[in-house]
Amino acid sequence: MNKRELHRKISLLILLPLTVIVLTGFILQLRNQFEWIQPSTVSGESAAGEVISYSSILKELSLDPKLVEQMIYRPSKKNVAIRLVTGEEIQLDAFSGKVLKRAQRRTNFLIDLHQGSILGPLGQYGLYLLSALGLIFLLITGAMLLFPKKAKV
Repeated sequence: MNKRELHRKISLLILLPLTVIVLTGFILQLRNQFEWIQPSTVSGESAAGEVISYSSILKELSLDPKLVEQMIYRPSKKNVAIRLVTGEEIQLDAFSGKVLKRAQRRTNFLIDLHQGSILGPLGQYGLYLLSALGLIFLLITGAMLLFPKKAKV
């Protein structure tokens, strides 16, 4: 098999994973522009006071603590966001505890797809890592094909 044929075959093998990486990367760059991907942050309305406690939030929303993946407090927006393992995001007024917004957040899914972890360790470290190595190989062989060595006469 010559260099050109090897270069072409490897490029075909890594075409799909690299396409997924590029497309999801592009979408993730624009995530703040699309409510469907990442819900916009809503500012709280109440006057400053004592921030609602985690236990109060769980009680108010009737949430099992095992469902909570992340809690984000944004003082400048008077907002507390609760991100659930289901992908839902609940935004509350940081002081009154009033629910400001409930929306599905698809950013985590896109990140998992982007890095290959959605396919498990085999996808992430097998398919995606091998694709990255394949891309490096294509860069090197592409340069070799573009600038071939001159034969000594």
